[in-house]
Amino acid sequence: MLESVFKRLDVNEIVEELAIILKVRPAPNKNQLLFLDEIQAVPSAIQALRYFYEEMPELSVIAAGSLLEFTLSKHNYSMPVGRIEYLFLGPLTFNEFLSSQNENYLLDYISDYTFTKVFSNVAHEKLLRFLKQYFIIGGMPEAVNVFRETGDMFESQKVHHSILNTYEDD
Repeated sequence: MLESVFKRLDVNEIVEELAIILKVRPAPNKNQLLFLDEIQAVPSAIQALRYFYEEMPELSVIAAGSLLEFTLSKHNYSMPVGRIEYLFLGPLTFNEFLSSQNENYLLDYISDYTFTKVFSNVAHEKLLRFLKQYFIIGGMPEAVNVFRETGDMFESQKVHHSILNTYEDD
């Protein structure tokens, strides 16, 4: 059904039909956001992004897709060059992990550190402890959040298993 909605590439018609499907009335000149998740399922929607930008700039559009890179690698339509900004999400870095654990002082310490100073043994031991946790928990935001809330690595492992099972099912 959505493939036929986006095939026409007429932004006003697309918005009208999406409103019918979603039972939401668009409000012109209001700060609204159209979020197109798993957009790779409807490749014509990717092509339509250009027209949203040109014909309805007041409507912000975000498109996301877990398998989007595969669709983009084999597309057979004109890409809306200059109309798409790519943002790639990855796992949390070690510094972001430290921040999630409210270790802002430790983050400041390592960012201000220079090789001319002696590194604190206390900071070293604490960083090693967090690094071991980071290696086990990883950088998946949900797993890190569960660990932050519960302090239980086994609970974060449940999140890992759930993510892996979902990827296998996908």
